[in-house]
Amino acid sequence: MDSPSGDVVVTGPDAVSIATVALSGNRVTVGRLPELNDIALQPDPELYVSRAVHCALERDGDRWLLVDGGSVNGTYVRRRKALSRVEGRVPLEDGDVVCILASVASDGARGYFELSYRQFADAQSTRAAPVSAMRDAAACVIYEPDAARLLLVRENARDEIHLRPQGHRLVRYMAGRNAEAGGTPVLCRHDELMRAVWEDEPMHTRLELTRLVWELRRELRRFGAEGLLESERGRGYRLRTCTHS
Repeated sequence: MDSPSGDVVVTGPDAVSIATVALSGNRVTVGRLPELNDIALQPDPELYVSRAVHCALERDGDRWLLVDGGSVNGTYVRRRKALSRVEGRVPLEDGDVVCILASVASDGARGYFELSYRQFADAQSTRAAPVSAMRDAAACVIYEPDAARLLLVRENARDEIHLRPQGHRLVRYMAGRNAEAGGTPVLCRHDELMRAVWEDEPMHTRLELTRLVWELRRELRRFGAEGLLESERGRGYRLRTCTHS
């Protein structure tokens, strides 16, 4: 894979940081669902963000271009305080902010998901890891099924992660799969996770699973440990559990 030539800092409409994503390869897609996109924008209860590719960042030599994916609500770029809608292919400049509609208040005020673009001065230089990745590097989680508790373990500290019942079923299953593999994080497919959470109950969708995963990541993010839950596009998720308790 090519060395990254830039990254984007992703924040939600509430200004809460979602992730820092290094831009590598030739194309990075942005949309609502993580199984269909490289960068997933959630939660999106009003469904303003396209479920598949809302927009994409495409490499052109040592620069990146922003391309709208034909979205209904459009893709915008804020450059030096001026907000403009993307038409065609727009070359990104260092400091540009990609804005995607997330909410509309009763008074018409709009909230956006924002992707702040940072261009590396030297595309081949080694960059420091994002702070969140550094913080969760030595962390792992333990699930205690008898007590129905999910614990985040960092050095000598343990913090309980609070989840609703469906979230407990999700992590119980993923932790069990890891235990069967000797502690190695196992890729759990979307279909098996849905069976683990809802068994054979009808009328449940992949979007509900995505919401559960987002809720778990949100709780981990409070401790800078969202990287413990990894997604593999179009396939499923891995949870980094502790190899010992």
